Amino acid sequence: MPSLKKKYKDKRFAAGCSRDVIAAGAERLGWILDELLERTILAMRSCEESVNAALAEEGN
Repeated sequence: MPSLKKKYKDKRFAAGCSRDVIAAGAERLGWILDELLERTILAMRSCEESVNAALAEEGN
């Protein structure tokens, strides 16, 4: 998580994403940015295996 926060500060990281929109989303949820980043990573980890499996199927 600390590495994501560090990368997030670099404007080249996820350059196509609006940091204003991300901050507004966190605010609407009543979360601080760190909480949003952490919950996003945890959510992505929860479905990582199924995403990888689907990508592997597409590659065949």
